[in-house]
Amino acid sequence: MKHLEIELSDSQNSMLTARLNREFYKRCSSEIIYHKIDEATTVQELEVIAEQYGFCDIIDLSAFSPYSARKIMRILTRAIYQFPKIVGRVNYVGSYKGYEELLRKMGEGDQECVRSLGLQHILGAENAKALGEFGFELCKELWKDANISLAAFAHLGGCCNGFLFDSTDYQDYAYLDTIAILRKNEQNGFHPKGCNTFESVAYHEIGHILDAICHFTTSEAGKKFLERYSSEEIGSGLSRYALTSPQELVAEAVSEVFSSSAPRKVASEVFAKLCEVYQNN
Repeated sequence: MKHLEIELSDSQNSMLTARLNREFYKRCSSEIIYHKIDEATTVQELEVIAEQYGFCDIIDLSAFSPYSARKIMRILTRAIYQFPKIVGRVNYVGSYKGYEELLRKMGEGDQECVRSLGLQHILGAENAKALGEFGFELCKELWKDANISLAAFAHLGGCCNGFLFDSTDYQDYAYLDTIAILRKNEQNGFHPKGCNTFESVAYHEIGHILDAICHFTTSEAGKKFLERYSSEEIGSGLSRYALTSPQELVAEAVSEVFSSSAPRKVASEVFAKLCEVYQNN
């Protein structure tokens, strides 16, 4: 896979570090936010709520129905209120196509995109263009043959990370087919208990975001903690998909804890350790 290296000055690096360490400021209880979300009748009203409370730099829910957009907003609210540092790692929330369009414009030198992301003092014009071009091509490469389902986290170095949702999965029978597959995968143990909904897929991606915040699976302490579980314990006590990599193990554990009314041992222990690292990070 191609890599992009951008040189930043000391002051730009300091600003980027501060950006990555941002935390959500809780101006009210989460119940007030949930009430506002439920009362909203249009996608535009939901976007205003996200902007007013500082959920992310850019939110674009125009590709979704109000029903789907409310689901996305409730997921964001729950995650951000429990883990306020998420806002430092999520810069764009919206559809895959919307994200690609943002990156395309950046690659063409659109400075409004750069300002909307709050990058005007961190990336010069040429660096912003390079990031946009790289991100746009990377997205096309990654998604060309991928079976994208419901949600994903796109990591672009903290400058333009995307929490993305595939709007085509919410249309007509496609959504019903996807949910049927999720239920089947949960029943046969490919995914964790309780993880058979759109929300559970999104919470899986939240797990990847938390892993990025904590550097959990890349740290020696995190690796050592996960090595305590045998393949049999992971496969039968969490999911078979969790066996594919340490990153997926963590994401599956987070998904089960958020989605199940009675999370099992592996998920509960991994989540508790992740929370411990998050608090000490």
